[in-house]
Amino acid sequence: MKFNFRFIISVFILLYAVITLVFFNFYKELAIKDTKKEANSMLNNMNAIRTYIEEVQRPMIYNLMKDRETFDNYFNSKILSSTYISQYIYEKQLEKKELKYRYKLVATNPLNPIHKANEFETKILEKFRNNEIKDYFSILEENGKSYFFIAKPIGRNKPNCLMCHGNPQDAPKRLLAQYGNHSGFFEKVGDLRAMIYLKIAITDIISYHKSSFVTGGIAMFIVFILFIILIYIIYNKDKKLEDRKELLFEHQNRLAVMGSMIGNISHQWKQPLSHLSSILINIELLSERGNLTNDKVVSKVNDANAQITFMSNTINDFKNFFSPKDNNNSFKISDIVNQSIRLLQASLDRYNIKVEIDIQNDFTFVGSRNEFVQVFVNIINNAKDAFITNEIENRVISIKSFKHFDKTVISIQNNAGKINSLVFDKIFKPYFSTKDLSVATGIGLYICKVIVERYKGTIQAKNLEDGVIFEITFKS
Repeated sequence: MKFNFRFIISVFILLYAVITLVFFNFYKELAIKDTKKEANSMLNNMNAIRTYIEEVQRPMIYNLMKDRETFDNYFNSKILSSTYISQYIYEKQLEKKELKYRYKLVATNPLNPIHKANEFETKILEKFRNNEIKDYFSILEENGKSYFFIAKPIGRNKPNCLMCHGNPQDAPKRLLAQYGNHSGFFEKVGDLRAMIYLKIAITDIISYHKSSFVTGGIAMFIVFILFIILIYIIYNKDKKLEDRKELLFEHQNRLAVMGSMIGNISHQWKQPLSHLSSILINIELLSERGNLTNDKVVSKVNDANAQITFMSNTINDFKNFFSPKDNNNSFKISDIVNQSIRLLQASLDRYNIKVEIDIQNDFTFVGSRNEFVQVFVNIINNAKDAFITNEIENRVISIKSFKHFDKTVISIQNNAGKINSLVFDKIFKPYFSTKDLSVATGIGLYICKVIVERYKGTIQAKNLEDGVIFEITFKS
């Protein structure tokens, strides 16, 4: 498997962003859940305090008041009002807490107008009165800010509650003097008079839990970095393995090409060797007959030198092709085409294959000359084999180089017959061949693809009506 490291890193960064978002939301929900649990406990404590005052403290104080005059004159919210006392206790507790809730009691018929319920609070109170809910929790949106809100009902009215909240004529005069007689009266036993709630901004909750967020975030970041390092190690290992495989494939392909080239050398040397032999025989005959003049010697020597030069050029072409010192050279595409044809000339002539060359854009390339020659040799050799297999009579290979918009295209076209459509998608894969693998390596076109892509190009093949065209494309 081949890894694209940049793609993997991009996916991991995206995944990290998604996980971070999920992680933040998870911790946010967890923080709200913890806050809800703590707030529930605080509201239960406040209700427990209120219950103690209403059921124990207040009756005992009333029992100490022996007459009506004392009852009328002694009312003091600091020892008799469960609302005042619970509020005071809460504020004392709040001084020691980092998370600052807003605590409040609200009623639809309060003694103190500051406890008057608004429309939203009244709706919740009605649900408590009708026993629709036992407690209430929601996230409120106010002035573009989110708030945590939790509410609980206080205990329903007991008989002693009506001493202050029943008929105002029965209420302590000090209470009437403090709050008046306009509101907070005419309650009945069993009525639900009020509810208590806690409210706090979500941002304050998050700030309070920021140490957990930061610790979790750092832990996640460390895990992410470890994953990146692990992927990088795997990527490097995989890349080295792929590089070794490609080197092995290229070496195998070069050996296969070398085998066919040795055959080409023998074919290309047959004619000049035969010519040299005839020159020597001719010189010998002329010498025996006494007709060997200086002019004839010069002529025959020049003729022999021409054949030797041809043979020398041929061996130089093969030597250069197999030279390992061939990196970062500048060359014209026409030079590559011509060198490839020269290397294969004997084989092309032997099998009557005509090569047509049309270089409209003779662009300069920088890289390994021999690697590009190898691409042409592989494709032309495949065409030659197809001509023989399919018994094509009129055999033509057409090589063109031209510009197409902002791209340079090299096409190598033949009329050796189509490639079977069932295997067409596999032709650039290693160890795949349309020929018998006992006579083919199955890596020629794969090596072509590797070499072209190494230079940021693409190679593709298309079936034509009577053959195949290979197109190699580079951005100009």
